[in-house]
Amino acid sequence: MVRVLSESEAERFVVNLLKAHGQMTTKDIESNAREEGKRCPDETVLFLTKLRSRGTIKGEISQEKRGWVWRLED
Repeated sequence: MVRVLSESEAERFVVNLLKAHGQMTTKDIESNAREEGKRCPDETVLFLTKLRSRGTIKGEISQEKRGWVWRLED
């Protein structure tokens, strides 16, 4: 069963993933969450965009990866 994370839990989950794996696509983050039976409180890309707006993570469109690529501050 999939567990919907609270905003703070999802933020910690995403930050920890990016710390462990470095740059990740939206699909990579969704896959990791699904493997652990977790889900962001909103659609994943919307939640990641919120984190980007707050300055928690960085994100940019990648033509090569055909979507958003997310990372922590340099």
